[in-house]
Amino acid sequence: MPVWTDSHAHLYDCDTAALDALIASAKKNGVHRVLNAATSLAASRTVVSQCAGRPALLCGVGISPFDVKNNPNTWETQLADLAARPGVVAIGETGIDATNPSYPDLSLQIAFFEKHLSLAIRLGLPAIIHSRGCEQKALDICVSSGVTRAVFHCYTGDEDTMKKIIGAGYYISFSGIVTFTNSPLGSLVKTASLDFMLIETDSPYLAPVPYRGKTNQPAWVALVGKKVAEMRGMDEEELSGTLERNFGRLFLKNKTAPLPTIFL
Repeated sequence: MPVWTDSHAHLYDCDTAALDALIASAKKNGVHRVLNAATSLAASRTVVSQCAGRPALLCGVGISPFDVKNNPNTWETQLADLAARPGVVAIGETGIDATNPSYPDLSLQIAFFEKHLSLAIRLGLPAIIHSRGCEQKALDICVSSGVTRAVFHCYTGDEDTMKKIIGAGYYISFSGIVTFTNSPLGSLVKTASLDFMLIETDSPYLAPVPYRGKTNQPAWVALVGKKVAEMRGMDEEELSGTLERNFGRLFLKNKTAPLPTIFL
């Protein structure tokens, strides 16, 4: 039976009962680990708290491009302090998004993004990158910053940029969009280097078929994995084994001892 990791979910709005129910559901569906990604200072504090005592949860701390306004001057120091807590394996979600003029000004997004990347380098942690609508610009910023470990989560860009991202040594993560009818990601899934691929749910968003339109959950990353395996003509266990190794290389590289990879 394949064993999956949901490499990107947002669970910070869940209360204790809902969170434990989602973890139990994930376990039943062969999902043994979830990376709980924050999008704000408040969410960063929450995910760190949620990870405490839950071996199935790891977390990333950061401020998303949608949340860059109205932060205290001490936000970098606060993130650095949180990043030292148990279970934190990444800086992010961070990045830039140019798809909607109502989003914060791109110059402000870039300033926060660059500071997040500097923090990731200083702390020796990988960065979780949001890059919708400006994948090439996000890549250029990552390369110029000197970041060596990053994942472009929920990738929806073009194939040429994807190859450049992977060529720079960064990872690509695919979400439930791969299961949608006439998904634009079919050719990307088939051509992406398997050694630089991850999968995710981006819960509570982007639920895969047959749950499209419903509130997404980590358990359903198994459906993403199943679809990716089908599209690449692979055995699910072979795929899941490769994805597990990829996750370990990216997120667990600097850990002094292996983190739990099964439910205790």
